[in-house]
Amino acid sequence: MLVNDPSAQPIPSASLDVDGMLGRLAKWLRILGFDTAFPRTRPSADRLFVTARKSIAYAGAIIVSGEEPREQLRQVLEQAGIRPDPRLILSRCLICNVPVREVQREDVAGKVLDGVFQRSRSFHECPKCGRIYWEGSHVDRIKKRLEGSI
Repeated sequence: MLVNDPSAQPIPSASLDVDGMLGRLAKWLRILGFDTAFPRTRPSADRLFVTARKSIAYAGAIIVSGEEPREQLRQVLEQAGIRPDPRLILSRCLICNVPVREVQREDVAGKVLDGVFQRSRSFHECPKCGRIYWEGSHVDRIKKRLEGSI
């Protein structure tokens, strides 16, 4: 998990409501650290609405096309005029959308596989659902997959 640097300059962000048909896109927006409510059928106050339905009549709705989440992600970032803050990548629970918090290593003993516990030094937990996160080889795969999309 990436740790926030309080001395770094903030990067403009956004809160997003994502249509129920765009689950994979919602997951990638959460990976990037965006506050992403999913599934939604209409926008909430002060949030951007993302959909693939061309018939949507909401002012300011971001309409994405295509099936590939990376292309949809690029479209959202471009149309909204936002970019991800590298310090916030993997800072939210992918299930609950809640910011994760760092927890003591000994607090996750028995909650993760022994091999994960032995290899990892830093762990984060969702305060809502209790899901545990750590920096494994998946972090490098996520970053590689995002190359060229953001």
